[in-house]
Amino acid sequence: MALLVDVNLLERFETTINNMIKYFIDNLPELVFCFIIFLVTVFVAKIVENRINKYSGKIQKRMRMDPTKFTMLKHVAVGFVYIVGLIIIFYTIPSLKSLSTTLLASVGLLGIVIGIAAQDTFGNILSGIALVFFQPFRVGDLITVGGYYGRVTDINLRQTTLLTSDDRVILIPNSVLNKETVINWTLDDPVVQWSFTVQISNNSDVDTARQILIEEAKKNPNVLTREVMVRKRPDILSVIRARVSGMDEKGTLLLLDFWVNDRDNAYSTEYAIREGILKRFAEEPAVSLPSTQIALATYEPLNVSVQNESH
Repeated sequence: MALLVDVNLLERFETTINNMIKYFIDNLPELVFCFIIFLVTVFVAKIVENRINKYSGKIQKRMRMDPTKFTMLKHVAVGFVYIVGLIIIFYTIPSLKSLSTTLLASVGLLGIVIGIAAQDTFGNILSGIALVFFQPFRVGDLITVGGYYGRVTDINLRQTTLLTSDDRVILIPNSVLNKETVINWTLDDPVVQWSFTVQISNNSDVDTARQILIEEAKKNPNVLTREVMVRKRPDILSVIRARVSGMDEKGTLLLLDFWVNDRDNAYSTEYAIREGILKRFAEEPAVSLPSTQIALATYEPLNVSVQNESH
C-alpha cells in the first residue's frame, strides 16, 4: 500500500514537471514579454519612489501630512505600480490563468500554503494601515515592543522598522505590533528616569560616596535639573538621589537615580557619570572600591609509617 502511494506521488510530481516544461516551451514569447513587463514595472516603481523622496518636503507641506502618513503614502504609491504591472501581465497573457489552475490542481498543498501566506500578508497590511491612522507611534518615536527598544525609522504595509541604540535594524510585522504591548517613550512625556548601582567597600564613608555620586550626576549636561523638571514633571520631588540599596560581605551598593530626556541619552549619560565617579573615588581616601582577598595556606606534610608486627 505504501509503495502504491509513493508511485502515485511520483507520477503526480512527474506530471506537474512535464506540464510546466510544456508550458514554458509553448509560451516562450509570452514569457519573454512577461519578463519585459516586470522589468518596466520595477523601473517605473523606482522612478515613482525617487520622485516622491525628492519632493517629500513640498508634498508634506502642501498636503499637511506628518512623516508617518507620508511614508505610508509612498509605500502605497509604489505598491500600486507593482499591482498595475501584475494586472497588465495577467490580462495580456491569458494563458497564465491556465498555468495557475494546472499547478494548483497538480499540487493541492500549494493552495493551502498560498492561502496561509496571503492571510498573514493581508493581516500585516490592515495592521499597517491601522497604525498609520490611529498612530500609537510615529516615524521618529522611541518605542519598546517585544523586548526591543529603538527609534521608528519606517512603517510600511508589511512591517515596522526599528533602529536600536547599537545600530541594529529590527523588523517587526505590523500584525505583531497590534497584539504586543507598545511603550511609546516620546508620546506626551519623553523624560525618562534612569538608575544604576555603584559598589564600595564596607569600610568606606557612605555619606562621602553618596555626595560624589550626586555631584557627578549634576555635572553631566544630559541630566535634567530641578528647574527643567518643574516644567515637565512637577510631581517629582527628588530629581537626583543616591541611596544605599544593599550590603553584603563584598561591599555596599549605592543606587543613583536621575532624569534624562530620552533613553538614547540615558546610556551615554550613565557611562560618563560612571567614569567621573571612578576618578573621584581614586582621589578620595575615605572611599574605596571592594577588593578581592585571596588567602594562601600551606600545610606541613604528614609522614605516615606502617609497621608490620609478626606474632
